[in-house]
Amino acid sequence: MRRALLLIAVAPLLADCGSAIDSEQLRVCREVIPAVNPDGTELRELRYAVGLPGLRIDYEARAPGETSRVRYVACAFAGRTFSADRLDLTAVETDSGGLGDAQLYFLKRFWLGSAPDAGEGLGGEPAVPILPPSLAYVAQQLINASALCSVYALLATAYSLIYGITGRINLAFGEIAMLGAYGAVGAIAVLVTLGLDDPFAGIAVALVAAAAFCGLWSAVIGRTVLAPLHARHRLGQPILVATAGLAISLQELMHVSQGVRERWLPPLFKEPLALARSGAFVVTVTPLQIAVVVGTLAAALAMLWLFTRTRFGLSWRAYADDPHTAALLGVDGGRLLSTTFVLAGLSAGLAGGVVGVYYGNVGTGLGTMLGLKALIAALLGGIGSVPGAFLGGLMVGLIETAWSAYFDMTLRDMVIYTFLVVLFLLRPGGLFGLATPDPPRIGRAGA
Repeated sequence: MRRALLLIAVAPLLADCGSAIDSEQLRVCREVIPAVNPDGTELRELRYAVGLPGLRIDYEARAPGETSRVRYVACAFAGRTFSADRLDLTAVETDSGGLGDAQLYFLKRFWLGSAPDAGEGLGGEPAVPILPPSLAYVAQQLINASALCSVYALLATAYSLIYGITGRINLAFGEIAMLGAYGAVGAIAVLVTLGLDDPFAGIAVALVAAAAFCGLWSAVIGRTVLAPLHARHRLGQPILVATAGLAISLQELMHVSQGVRERWLPPLFKEPLALARSGAFVVTVTPLQIAVVVGTLAAALAMLWLFTRTRFGLSWRAYADDPHTAALLGVDGGRLLSTTFVLAGLSAGLAGGVVGVYYGNVGTGLGTMLGLKALIAALLGGIGSVPGAFLGGLMVGLIETAWSAYFDMTLRDMVIYTFLVVLFLLRPGGLFGLATPDPPRIGRAGA
């Protein structure tokens, strides 16, 4: 029964995700509506969809002294979502006919972007549940935190996967996630070059490319750097030093190859969908936020199934607990370690891809802070515990968002570090980790 109610509640939101509409093109088309109606006309948007000649908006207009009537405006643009000229308005059709070349020129030259209130007030009051102001604000902040929590959870999982089987921390995962973000942007650039600028295909290919790219990088790093060090050294300092050096090397590699200029993507599926309201304040969610949360939950469930229901998961847990005994029972430690590096890279790459697609900008300094926050999330949840990593990611994302919403944002990072210290004083192994800070008994068998 609960599943049915959840499906009924989420289905309308997922249905809206199917409209491949550029939110910035929609904004431009909305600005056209006041220009093609007399001054003082009351406007209320009814619906929007992809039509002819391009993006079509149906709305209700009530001119001064006249009755209300339903009208429409359709806007055509020079390019699609990923094109450089995607906001260049090339044609406007209305129920009264199309705009001529001179009208279109004056509209673009003197109206679009110049009137501060153009395009506002078209939606009216959405027919959604009414909440108290404090509850509505909290609900919006929880929605805003969803993408950040997803990124931290995915990247924290990468840390926990490697630590769980080696007892060592790979400090280069933040930079690996940065490579994933650049991989997502690069995949979209390739699609644009090939003339394939469909936003659905672009996001799907970008995330797959980011995950695969980072999975390959993680496998190479694990095989050439971490596995040999893990086999030779009982202590973890050489691995920490090596991975710190790798992080610096990867960052400098991107500095040299990409420069210091940030890479930007157009906003994708950012048109807000109303969920509730409190007076003029409307609680909204975007289709991309829904997709990020659904994708992260799917990844979490897949990871949980892999580690609890498959032979690989059984071997991984046995080797993490006692590598010598696992090797005697036929577990190939080297192969298991290589597979774990690939899985960790896939998780880190997916986190980086989400950053690139959701936030829309990628820079070479992205990996340092992102990796540090995700490592804190893994430590909070219990380093080496995959469910704990997801919980830690949720905690860090929620704490950051809550502090930014109610207190001084400049103190946000200090609060995260303080929370980590307090938790370690009370429970050194994290929430789902070991009760003591001692690392697992990882030997050199099969490494």
